[in-house]
Amino acid sequence: MTSIPGQGAKIQHASWDIYLSFLPLPQVVESFLEGVCKPDPRMYKLCLEWLGRQPSESIFLDDLGPNVKAAAGLGIHTIKVHDPETAVKELETLLGFPLRMAVPNIRLVRKTMEIPKDSLEKYLKDLLGTQVIGPLELLQFDHGQSNPTYYVKLASHQLILRKKPPGTLLPSVHAVEREFRQILNHCTTKEVPVICFLSLIVGNAFYLMEYCPGLINKDPSPPGLEPSQRQAIYTAMKRVLCKIHSVDLKAAGLEDYGKHGEHRLLMEQQYCYTLVLLRVVWGVVLTGFLCLCLGQASSVTVKQTGKLTEFMCNLAWDFPVKKRFQIFKEMLATKPLMGSHHSWSRPQSLLRTPSMRSYVTSTDSSPALASKGALIFSPEGLSPRVRELYQQLKEFMERHVYPAEPELQRHQASAERWTPSPLVEDLKEKAKAEGLWNLFLPLETDPEKKYGTGLTNVEYAHLCEVMGTSLYAPEIFNCSAPDTGNMELLVRYGTEEQKARWLVPLLEGKARSCFAMTEPQVASSDATNIESSIREEDGFYIINGHKWWITGILDPRCQLCVFMGKTDPHAPRHQQQSMFLVPMDTPGIKIIRPLKVYGLEDAPGGHGEVLFEQVRVPKENIILGPGRGFEILLGRLGSGRIHHCMRLIGCSERALALMKARAKSRVAFGKPLIEQGTVLADIALSRVEIEQAWLLVLKAAHVMDVAGNKAAALDIAMIKMVAPSMASRVIDRAIQVFGAAGLSSDHPLAQFFVGARVLHLADQVHQRSVAKMELKHRS
Repeated sequence: MTSIPGQGAKIQHASWDIYLSFLPLPQVVESFLEGVCKPDPRMYKLCLEWLGRQPSESIFLDDLGPNVKAAAGLGIHTIKVHDPETAVKELETLLGFPLRMAVPNIRLVRKTMEIPKDSLEKYLKDLLGTQVIGPLELLQFDHGQSNPTYYVKLASHQLILRKKPPGTLLPSVHAVEREFRQILNHCTTKEVPVICFLSLIVGNAFYLMEYCPGLINKDPSPPGLEPSQRQAIYTAMKRVLCKIHSVDLKAAGLEDYGKHGEHRLLMEQQYCYTLVLLRVVWGVVLTGFLCLCLGQASSVTVKQTGKLTEFMCNLAWDFPVKKRFQIFKEMLATKPLMGSHHSWSRPQSLLRTPSMRSYVTSTDSSPALASKGALIFSPEGLSPRVRELYQQLKEFMERHVYPAEPELQRHQASAERWTPSPLVEDLKEKAKAEGLWNLFLPLETDPEKKYGTGLTNVEYAHLCEVMGTSLYAPEIFNCSAPDTGNMELLVRYGTEEQKARWLVPLLEGKARSCFAMTEPQVASSDATNIESSIREEDGFYIINGHKWWITGILDPRCQLCVFMGKTDPHAPRHQQQSMFLVPMDTPGIKIIRPLKVYGLEDAPGGHGEVLFEQVRVPKENIILGPGRGFEILLGRLGSGRIHHCMRLIGCSERALALMKARAKSRVAFGKPLIEQGTVLADIALSRVEIEQAWLLVLKAAHVMDVAGNKAAALDIAMIKMVAPSMASRVIDRAIQVFGAAGLSSDHPLAQFFVGARVLHLADQVHQRSVAKMELKHRS
C-alpha cells in the first residue's frame, strides 16, 4: 500500500525499481507480528494509521481478489495485479506521473556537498551541444562520500560526476585524479564512457561519465535474481578479478604509493574479494578502483579506516570462506560456472521462506556424489538439476503459497469447506506448469522416470522439508498423503490395467484417494489384529468391515480406496491380509460420520468413520495377490515415513522462526521476551533438537538409497520415534511464546501441533521395533 502524495520512497518489484519522491518508508507493517492478515479490514486500517492517510488518499495493489475487494470496501483505490507491467501502468495513471526510468540509491545533495549548479548546467550545455534544452537535475548518491558522487540529468543525458572533496587532503588519501588516470590507462572508452576532466566549474577537480545502470549487492548471494542472472554475475566477477590481479602497479604509477609488506598484501587481497562482489551503480569500472583500494587501505589499518572498511572487509572475506574459495579455484575453467554460490544465504522474512539452517560447509556438487556413498547434508551438495528444483520450489513457496495461506485458512473454516478451494486448484496448475509436480516418487521405484522426476530419497527429503513449512503446500505439488503412498503402491505393485485406471488420474491431480486400514474395535497399531473380512464369491471379492480415521475419504474428488483386510484367517500370521483397489462409487460403502482431530475437521478431505457392507470388488482389483498385504504395506510405508518426518522438520523450522520473531517483538515484565532466560533456552534447545532429527532423517533416506528399505528398517523406525516428538516439543514452545495467539487459527502453530501429535501415536510401535533390532544386533 502506498499513499498519494507525501515525501520520499523506493518500491521494488521483481526486476525493476521504482523511485517515488513522495513517501518515506522507514518500516513495514507485518501481519505475522500484528496477528492480523489480509483481507481482515483491521490490517488495512493499521496501514492507513501508519501512513497517516485517509482511504481515498491511498492505493492498494494485490494479486488476490478477496484482498482487493476488502480494501475497496474501505474506500481505498485498488489495483488487481494480473501482470506487473500492466499494474505499473495503472498505478502511473492513478498517480498522474511516470514511475520508471529512475535511479536507485540517490538523494538530495547534502548541504555540505553542494556544488554550483548553474555553472555546471551552462558548461554541460556548451559541451553537449545547443540542441540540449531543459533544466539540469542534480542529485547525490548515498554511497561514494570520500569522493562525492552525483547523478546529473540534462535532457536525455544521464551522467555521473565524481568530485574531489574540499579542503587539504593527506597524501595517502586516494583522489579523483588518480581514479581518472587509471580508468583512462586501463579501460577502453567502451567500458568507461568518460566525458571530461576539469579543475574548474565546480570548484575542485572532477570528472564525468555516462550513467550505467547496475546493482549494488551487499549480500553476496545475491538474493532475488534468477539462476541465469547469478551465473552471469559470477562469471563477470571472475573476469574482473583477473583484471584486478593483472594491473601493473609500476605502469599505473602506483609503485611508490602506500606501504609495502604484509599489511599491504593482506588489504589488497581483502579488497580484491570485495571488488568482485560489487556491481557499482554509478558506472565506475572495478579496475579503476584498484588505485583507491591500494591507496587508502594499504596506508592505514583496518581499525583506522572506520566502519565502512570493516564492513567491506568482512563482506569480502565472508564470500570466499563460506564457499571454500571454490569460485577462485574454478577461475581458469573454460565452461560456465555451475556451482551454486547463493543457497547458503537465506531470506529472513517469515512471510516468505521461513528461517532455515545455514550451511557453512559445502559438499561436492558432483551428480555422482550419491554413488560414492557420501551423505548429502545440504542442498549445495545436490546435483545441478535438483538444486535448480530446490530453488524453484522455494521461490514458488515465497511467490504463491505463503501469500495464499490466509485465504486458504478462511476457506477451510467457511461453509464451503467441504468443497475443494479454487485457489488450491489454480496453484496446482501453476506448480504443474513450472515442473514442480509429482516430485515424491523415488528413483528406486521409478528408475525410468516414467511417472515422476526420478529423485532419490535424500534429494526429495530436502524438497520435502521446504513443503513442510506450509500446511497446504504438499497438495499443491501433488505430493500429499495418502495419495503419495497409494501412487507409489500402484507404481510398485499395480498391473498395467490398474495403473491405467487409477494411477494416471492420481498423477494428473484429477482424482484423490484414501487408505482404509485402522479399525475401531481392535488395536490397529498391530496390523495382524485387523478383522475386516474379504471372501471370494463368483469371480468377485466381498468386503465387510468397519474402518475409521480414513483420511481423505470425505473429499468429493476421492475416487479410490485402498482397502486392507483378511482373506485367509487360517494362514500364517503375516499372510492373512490382502489389499484391494475399491472404487468409491461401489455400492455398500457408507460414511457414518466425519471425525475431528482436536476439534479440527481437516476439510475438504477430513477423516471418516466408514462401514463396508457387502462391497463387491472384481477379482482383478486385488494387488499382487492373496496374502500379500503385509508385503505391500511395508513397501508402501518406507519412503512415506521419510516424507512425513521431513515435513515435520519443515514445520518445526517455521515454528522456530515464528517463535524468534515473536520473542523479538513482544515485551513482558519490563523487557523483550528475547531477553528472558527461559525463552532463550527454548530457542537453543529447539535448534539442537531440530538439527538432531534432521540429520537422523537424512541418514535414513541415504541408507534407503544405497542399501534399500529393508537395510534401513532400524533407521526408519528411529526417525518415526524422534521426528514427531521433536516437532511436538518445538511447536509447543513456540505456542508458549505466542501465548493465547498461538492457540488460534491466526497462526499455523495450532494445526502444526495437531499434525505432529497425530504422527506421535506410532511412537510406541517403533520404540518396540528399535529395541528388538538393537537387542538382536548386540547379541
